[in-house]
Amino acid sequence: MNGVRRPRLVGELVIVALLVLVYDRVRNFSGARPARAIENAQHVLGLERLTHIGVERAANDWLAAHRLIQDVASWYYQLAHLTVTLLVLLWVWWRRAAGYRALRNVLIGINVIALAVFWVFPVAPPRLLPAGGYIDSAVVSGVVDRTTTVAPDLYAAMPSLHAAWAVWVMVALFRLSRSRVVRGAGVLHFALTCVVVTATANHYLADVAAGAGLTVVVLALVRRVGEAPELVPEPRTAVTASTG
Repeated sequence: MNGVRRPRLVGELVIVALLVLVYDRVRNFSGARPARAIENAQHVLGLERLTHIGVERAANDWLAAHRLIQDVASWYYQLAHLTVTLLVLLWVWWRRAAGYRALRNVLIGINVIALAVFWVFPVAPPRLLPAGGYIDSAVVSGVVDRTTTVAPDLYAAMPSLHAAWAVWVMVALFRLSRSRVVRGAGVLHFALTCVVVTATANHYLADVAAGAGLTVVVLALVRRVGEAPELVPEPRTAVTASTG
């Protein structure tokens, strides 16, 4: 699209820094409420039993019996979530300026709503349930001791931001690329994320569904205000930075 001007990178980094700061505050607050988080987790499990969608234990048992796959899954959980999302966001900013602002706003909306849920409804993941019998794959594989990333919110299982961001990545790639390979990579990342977060005992299937649903809802809201991103790749034209 001719004349499209991308936002300045400094301003975008400030937005990311603010989200990280707010997340850190929410993490500290909800981390002080383990009893409530465990109680809420039991409610989630109860809902899954009623709807017959509880697969976490079976998936976790299978993964624990296959050590190599468990190691790969643990690394994928630890690294792919943030890395893939930021790379796609950077690609959109650099090469698909026409769709950048809308997709950025969707990602911000996802995180703001999720943070509010974490604040009022902390949920312990399966691996932290007392006498739950789940295997913490990150601990067994040693991944947690070999990475220096920011510690995750222990009680922020619902909704799964891993799933929410994976849906965002898939939508971004489908909207802004015609390549079957690129679109297929987005679908594969989403599918792997759903399996990995469940099998590693970091999320319930209900968390995954909630995370995916959250992204769909925010996308719909952004479309309502007229900020739907371009559905096809823009022509390869020069783009310049602005203060927008």
